Amino acid sequence: MSSTSEASKVELTETYECPICRDAHYVHPRGDDGKPDYSRVVPCQCVRDRLEKEKLQRMLRMCELPPGTEHMTFENFQVLPGLEEAYEAAVALAEERSESNWLTLMSDVNKGKTHLLRAICYHWVCRGKPARYAYVPLLFEELRRGFREEGEWSYENRFDFFLNVPLLALDDLGTENRTEWVQEKLDTIIDHRLMHGLALVVTTNLTMDQFTFRIGSRLKRNGKIVFIDAPEFRKTRKRV
Repeated sequence: MSSTSEASKVELTETYECPICRDAHYVHPRGDDGKPDYSRVVPCQCVRDRLEKEKLQRMLRMCELPPGTEHMTFENFQVLPGLEEAYEAAVALAEERSESNWLTLMSDVNKGKTHLLRAICYHWVCRGKPARYAYVPLLFEELRRGFREEGEWSYENRFDFFLNVPLLALDDLGTENRTEWVQEKLDTIIDHRLMHGLALVVTTNLTMDQFTFRIGSRLKRNGKIVFIDAPEFRKTRKRV
């Protein structure tokens, strides 16, 4: 076989990561008649897919879901007896089709409420909307660290983010050390989000009468409250 034939064979069998643009990353768009418009180029679908994945990863990092919780999605949630209302309320809020964008999940420990809260965050982010998960006691430690930093991680920037992120998920509200400073900041976060119509999801082991009147009244008046009466979630679920 001639060298020309060998070269043709190699060219014909050459493979690309993206067969659409042949790894050029740009393509000529097609007009209404279906023919390529050679006067301009647009990013190929492979580039758009990569950018979307990178955006999702950035938003997930910003959300700060704890490592090792990737399985805590709606798809991996087993709806045991007693969890139906909580599951339906969580999905409705995550898809922004509930009457209120505030949700409080109440129960004893290990009843699945944290799984649902994290699933809401993940679903929200996958829809392209910023969210922030916060284990409440560590939230205030994070704010205190900001006093020693400048720029992005300063106290002012951290606190502003908790105030204004489109969805804030507060896990284990009521377990924080209730100093006057902590209570003031918590009141401010909740009041600000209420006044600006921003989404808030809360899990707690407390009853409403164990909260301060200010916080308890706002959670009751402005959102849906679901008390979970179900078997211990970690021992009975089949999937992780």
